[in-house]
Amino acid sequence: MKVNFSIEKICKSLGISLSAEMVTLLQLAFPIVGTTMLQMAYNLTDMIWVGRLGSDAVAAVGSAGFYLHLGWALSSVLVVGANIKISQSVGAKKRYSWGRYATTAVWGSVALACVYVLFLFYSATGLIGFFRLQDAGIESMARSYLLISAGGILFSFLSLTFAAVLNAHGLTAVSFKTIFVGTVINIVLDPLLIFWAGWGVQGAAIATIIAQLVVVAYFTSYFIRVKQNFFAGLWLSLHGMKNIILVGAPVSIQRIIFTFISIILARIIAEWGPQAIAVQKIGVQIEAITYMFTAGLMQAMRIMVGQNYGARDFASISRVYKSGLKLSVGIGVISSLLFLTIPELLFSIFLHEPESVAMGKQYLMILGLSQVFMCIEMITAGAYHGLGRTRVSASVSVIFTSLRIPLAYMLGMWTFLGLNGVWVSITISSILKGLVIFYLFYRVRKKLKFDYVPKCVRC
Repeated sequence: MKVNFSIEKICKSLGISLSAEMVTLLQLAFPIVGTTMLQMAYNLTDMIWVGRLGSDAVAAVGSAGFYLHLGWALSSVLVVGANIKISQSVGAKKRYSWGRYATTAVWGSVALACVYVLFLFYSATGLIGFFRLQDAGIESMARSYLLISAGGILFSFLSLTFAAVLNAHGLTAVSFKTIFVGTVINIVLDPLLIFWAGWGVQGAAIATIIAQLVVVAYFTSYFIRVKQNFFAGLWLSLHGMKNIILVGAPVSIQRIIFTFISIILARIIAEWGPQAIAVQKIGVQIEAITYMFTAGLMQAMRIMVGQNYGARDFASISRVYKSGLKLSVGIGVISSLLFLTIPELLFSIFLHEPESVAMGKQYLMILGLSQVFMCIEMITAGAYHGLGRTRVSASVSVIFTSLRIPLAYMLGMWTFLGLNGVWVSITISSILKGLVIFYLFYRVRKKLKFDYVPKCVRC
């Protein structure tokens, strides 16, 4: 209640009136945003420390990082699927169902992590070689960082799964506290292992593994302490796994394809040298300013829509969406203003070479034009996820994100824009995604009546 009172009091003092749906969204979203802020704080801190090693080190970590993101994309088939099915079961008050989904997701994450780690160990050289970094030292650093980081993938997958289980129950504050502990440990260990121990980028990877291990241990202790039925049964349920995959697979496929597209784009960007890769890597971290806040609202939207759907309270879904849309557009506007007015200042925090800062300034100014549309896409995708209609949002994302490859090649290689053409291709695709998914969901909202049951949720 204190959170609600604080939100309402602040807004009333500013002459702003909040709907009940907006208050609930913010109550759920704040801890998720806090968690994302912590993760972003770590990522930015990591980039600051690694950046002090030079652009080569940033390029190495950035290249290896694509394959870690690929692993997280793979895990989303279980993480997102379980989050949706558990939240719907919570809304329907089906205790045994949400427990079986949680247990199934944990075992699935363990199996998937083991398979992916083996893949990385046997393929690391070829995976890094794909980027043609044109420097044996950078390739060696990237390969070493990737192999060490692979040792923490199991802990990473489990922490994502545990957070998804708690968030589906609306316990986003617990996830925040747990991630907070891990992030603080990570931030403290980074400079110690990178510089004091003299381990360079390998030290950054080891610091991450230690932090992830602590997070998993913290989550586990919470589940043991709290006498609540988060889980049911000892082994996975094949029926539960089928349902999780049905709703989680489109999101996972979307993220996997997005990661591959990012890898191909990085290959195109590499034509301008390692410095361009470093600029893109840091630019993505700065753009996380927008993503951080909107991702919290997106997950809150998924939870609220999912629980309302499980309770068959379709009348609330449209009101929840409108509230989330207003908040997300506000975030996009603020981010665009920052990127367009102080891009050089933002980028100079991480890199100090004048040429890199100039490249980064152009990146942020071009991406600043699409922030509002990216926010619209994310919040609308969250609403689709809550309904279990993940195929729609995934299809829109895959189709228009794929356009980045031919656009980047044509604008970057065949026009005067050069490297800026790659950034323009990203902005164009983001604008199109936001407009199309908003239009599609506008049509869905008209059908949201008490007798409306999407087929993929009925399974």
